[in-house]
Amino acid sequence: MRINSGRFKYRKLEIPESARPTTEKVREAVFSMLINRVEGATVLDLFAGSGSLGLEALSRGAEFCVFNEGDRKNYKILKNNITNCKAEEISSTYNNDFRKALTLANREFDIIFVDPPYREGYYGEVFELVEEYGLLADGGVIVVEHLNDNELSDNILGFSRIKHKRYGTIGVDFFERA
Repeated sequence: MRINSGRFKYRKLEIPESARPTTEKVREAVFSMLINRVEGATVLDLFAGSGSLGLEALSRGAEFCVFNEGDRKNYKILKNNITNCKAEEISSTYNNDFRKALTLANREFDIIFVDPPYREGYYGEVFELVEEYGLLADGGVIVVEHLNDNELSDNILGFSRIKHKRYGTIGVDFFERA
């Protein structure tokens, strides 16, 4: 897998064996919808895996990204990918459960990527904690990847879906504060 565009374009990313990375096609589509939001943005890649979403955002001009990956082996790969892109100074990383990472984040984000293990059902809890800790900046967006057969509600705890796209078996939803 490679970074699609920007200053890290063509950099190879190592993919953890246990991870299900967002495909290049889906990443390209997501970033084409975020085109006016990425430049200068502060980003949270909550279930980072390889870090492909956050690194793509940094490559396209995001100012800073916080990565969180709960699995220790995947975390090491994430750190290697950040180093390979020379993005250490414009990012920080956590190796925590997503709940702990959200309590530690302590800033507002313009873009929050939520791509958890699909069948774990963490979506509602993520939205609840984002709202409780005030993590989404005014005008910010939460980008959620999920299986299409696990369609999310149009409204989740004060957030409204503004866009839904389908890519094969994968659904990507964009939410803003209602």
